[in-house]
Amino acid sequence: MALALPVTHPPSRLEDPAPSHRAIVKEMALYAKPDTVKGSMLFLMDFALYWTAILAVLFVPNLGLKLLASVFAGIKLANLATLAHDAAHNSLTASRRLNWWLGVLAFMPCLFNYRLWVYDHHALHHPHTNGDHVDSYKPLSKEAYDALSTTGKWWYRFSRSSNPLAFGTYYIIQRWWQVKFMPRAFLPQDRQRSAWLHFAFLCVYAVVFVGALIAAPLFAPISVMTALLLGFVLPFFVFQSLLAFSLYVNHTHPDIPWFAEGSSMKARIPPEAMTVHLKFPAWMAHLAHNFYDHAAHHVYPAIPCYELGRAQARLNELLGANALVVGFSFRTLGMIFTKCKLYDYTNFRWLDFEGKPTTEAPRIVLQHLNH
Repeated sequence: MALALPVTHPPSRLEDPAPSHRAIVKEMALYAKPDTVKGSMLFLMDFALYWTAILAVLFVPNLGLKLLASVFAGIKLANLATLAHDAAHNSLTASRRLNWWLGVLAFMPCLFNYRLWVYDHHALHHPHTNGDHVDSYKPLSKEAYDALSTTGKWWYRFSRSSNPLAFGTYYIIQRWWQVKFMPRAFLPQDRQRSAWLHFAFLCVYAVVFVGALIAAPLFAPISVMTALLLGFVLPFFVFQSLLAFSLYVNHTHPDIPWFAEGSSMKARIPPEAMTVHLKFPAWMAHLAHNFYDHAAHHVYPAIPCYELGRAQARLNELLGANALVVGFSFRTLGMIFTKCKLYDYTNFRWLDFEGKPTTEAPRIVLQHLNH
């Protein structure tokens, strides 16, 4: 028997307990209010805090404090990536041109190619959420898993394990290097030139930044190895780990469906049913720029991060019993890791590595199958 996950379904205050998707979109549009001052200040604050942390790594004499500053720099990279995400959606500020500049600059220390990210996120992820394109943490079927080599099976098991090191390792190899940094053949020809220019920009930045870290012992109390490890390697790995964790929990849950190529069910499931609202304490959600209020973002991507908290609360209210709200706990995460290994794309349920079902089909899928 499958273990039950602790899911909170807030009551609806509306007379109609099941508003249409069109009505939900119309309601969410009310929160799409980009504020140039607010968005710019968030960028300037996170950008300044990141570079302050890097300076602390170089100039603070205590090794323990250097380590803390390095981890903090990684957290700030995750924050900057969130703001760049909003800027790419043209929602961080009210100015399209300013959004472009802020997006490029925020992605710069993350070593994310702005043009590649826009294509992967806008042209693939949003229109085909949990669909048949290659995406972060897309689960394999039992047949696809069995066809892997021994090394491939080990890698897949490792990437979906609860090992904290798995998150950053997976994202760096499987996503950042493959689709976020250097242009490859998957990118349409008309976007290649722009992507290569952004790649060249990132390479120049990386050379200057790493060169400065190598030269750091000339002007700061730090060795070359410590400067490279704490100024570049650890912050980058912390950032990639946080991003990978966020993407995993946003779209991995027994009640979240995934779809095979050509699935007729895909078009019948609304975007609010394809992601989780992982609920954190308000202060933590604020520090994460409301990144885990993800269902509201998928319903209306133009909502800026600083409005997502209110938008998600309203969405939960609109959806009522259909809202998938999961309170954060390590117990809940442990159950998700245990249950969500392989996927049965025919019956819309998760499997273990032996192919045994660990969940039932999500309620939203069963509703459509019954009609």
